[in-house]
Amino acid sequence: MMNSCIFCNIPSENKLMETQNFYVLFDINPVQEGHLLIISKAHIMNVVNLDETMLLELGKLEQSLVTIIEANFDVLGVTLERNNGRTMMAGTHFHEHLIPRYPGDKFFDNQEIVKFELDTDRLKALIIEN
Repeated sequence: MMNSCIFCNIPSENKLMETQNFYVLFDINPVQEGHLLIISKAHIMNVVNLDETMLLELGKLEQSLVTIIEANFDVLGVTLERNNGRTMMAGTHFHEHLIPRYPGDKFFDNQEIVKFELDTDRLKALIIEN
């Protein structure tokens, strides 16, 4: 456990549920009401460091939470977004966002992204090789 990591020091009363390797809570700065976080209990920085058991558990947890939201609320669906490696905020570790979505919510309308070139032919070849 890393003392400077906010996800390693979440008070138990903030956790909505726990599994063996993950816990779920509301995001403190939600994009939308009902915005949830799935956070690894272990201080893991990258999805590639999750073992098969953890990946299966994460997938089942995602299914369960998406089903709860989609079956009980008038939503279009749920966007799942993973922060990973160096893309995460400082002081955090591996986590995933589950964001309820609505028709006309303009979720993607306000993003200003600086585009970078990537050799997509090389990427395609590497994927096919694997």
